[in-house]
Amino acid sequence: MQRGYFKTAWSDVTQSPHWVTRILLLALLSFIPVFGWIVIAGYLWGWARDMAWGVHAPLPERIFENADGTLYSRGFFAAVIAVVCAVVMSVLQSAGGLISSGSFAGSAFVWGDVHSIYQTVAPLGLVSGLLSLFSFAVLCAVSFIVTLFKWVGTMRMSIYGRLSAGFQVSRIWAMMRHDFKGILRILGMWLIVSFVVGIAIALAISVVIFAGILCVSFFANMGASANDASFLLIVAAAMILILLAAFLGVLACALAIRAVGHWTCQFDVANWRGQDDPMPFELKGAQTKG
Repeated sequence: MQRGYFKTAWSDVTQSPHWVTRILLLALLSFIPVFGWIVIAGYLWGWARDMAWGVHAPLPERIFENADGTLYSRGFFAAVIAVVCAVVMSVLQSAGGLISSGSFAGSAFVWGDVHSIYQTVAPLGLVSGLLSLFSFAVLCAVSFIVTLFKWVGTMRMSIYGRLSAGFQVSRIWAMMRHDFKGILRILGMWLIVSFVVGIAIALAISVVIFAGILCVSFFANMGASANDASFLLIVAAAMILILLAAFLGVLACALAIRAVGHWTCQFDVANWRGQDDPMPFELKGAQTKG
């Protein structure tokens, strides 16, 4: 069982020839609604699928390479799985909000009269706060689980080339349970990288704003229009920051998806049969028990 999935994924990305250019091209594609993200998903999950099969290869040279004819279908199916998971999370968040917001009102109604309500405001406020905190913790845990299901489901879809393989909850759960610590570490590293990316972008915004103020002052002293200079600097800075954010976001996605490919490699994909059949590790477990 391999360890350091995310670290290995980092090596795979950064040791690929011209990886900065390829990630930058993917970042530019991300500005194209729907189609751009379908291509990005098809490209990255195809690379992860190859790793799941045990094929160690750098980032594909051609982003639109569609030799097996599944680039666009794979990207579209990945988008469908992501949308379904997002809808599930939205429903759960709405339900959690209703539960936490309704806890105090429901309790107050039970007590009935104003005097009883007054006497129970403090404890009910505490209970409501605790329920809200508990609800938030549960929603965070559920969001993590949904994210893991989305990753593993998309990986299975990429391997079988069928959308239905991405929604086999029992098969997905069996894989997660077999190495839950491994897939959870990938999620943890992805969250850390995403946090660092957010901090980096925030610092970049601060630096650009400070530099913009200095430049505007300089242009004003040189006799140029401060308004014109400010407008040009704001536009230039916004374009650079947006592109930087897209680049770092796509890089984080590439690392997480490749890491999931490494994680899946342990399941002996070459010996998988139908999408409904037991996987090799399940067959070995059944033989051991027998």
